[in-house]
Amino acid sequence: MPSPVHKAFARTAAVAVPLALTILLAPAAAPAGAASVATWDKVAQCESSGNWSYNQPGHPYYGGLQFLKSTWDAFGGRQYAAYPHQATKEQQIRIAEKVLAAQGQGAWPTCGPAAGLGGDPAIPYPDEPSTPQPNMANLTRVGDITGDGVPDLLAVERATGDLYRYSGPSYSGGSRVKTGTGWNAMSSISGVGDVTGDGVADVVAVDASNGNLYRYSGPNYNGATKVQIGTGWDAMANITGVGDVTGDGVPDLLAVERATGHLYRYSGPSFQGGTARVRIGTSW
Repeated sequence: MPSPVHKAFARTAAVAVPLALTILLAPAAAPAGAASVATWDKVAQCESSGNWSYNQPGHPYYGGLQFLKSTWDAFGGRQYAAYPHQATKEQQIRIAEKVLAAQGQGAWPTCGPAAGLGGDPAIPYPDEPSTPQPNMANLTRVGDITGDGVPDLLAVERATGDLYRYSGPSYSGGSRVKTGTGWNAMSSISGVGDVTGDGVADVVAVDASNGNLYRYSGPNYNGATKVQIGTGWDAMANITGVGDVTGDGVPDLLAVERATGHLYRYSGPSFQGGTARVRIGTSW
């Protein structure tokens, strides 16, 4: 996959001023606030060779329009996905429209003008998003937390970032209990079984801002139980607990390496690289 020729939002990244101030210091002339899908396709072709899923480990730009993570977050991208490349093309364009309205085509200094971004007044998606986003995200099974013999679920409320536990077998709203806050900053949340040996299932999650892997102990899964157990996990996708695969009495994790598509097994309780990581599949 070719690397993008140009980098979107280079102006914002290079100047150490708050995003809000950057917007306030924009030229007095009102920037263009919309562009057709065809024009956005031209921008994406210039920025990322048209790869709307662009994600290169260690690279600070994501998706077809090469968003900085900070820009994506600031303009509401997390309503769709933690990272731009995880969102659909339509969702990326919807966020780009907000950036265009605030900063003009100069947010893409080379590719914006080249694609005619500032001279296309068309509205790409005049209606609501074609795929409504659910209220809850990062749904994960965590085993029987409540001790009633029925597995429970955890899910993050998108609007607030609060973590909720839902009790089975109905998993209805009446059974939900808030167990944590600030979870919209975490991605790839997965129940991993009892890693700590206290008889209660644990959860691992990746901090979307730095790629660190954290373990949270049940039943509350709050900041007081948070322990960092790894780094660089933003390079991994589809992280999931699979129970004790190795027969050592400790749960294991599976994860797919984004850059290669290789499937790896990580042995608990540390889930680190080195001897704890074993490649068990390809083309995932």
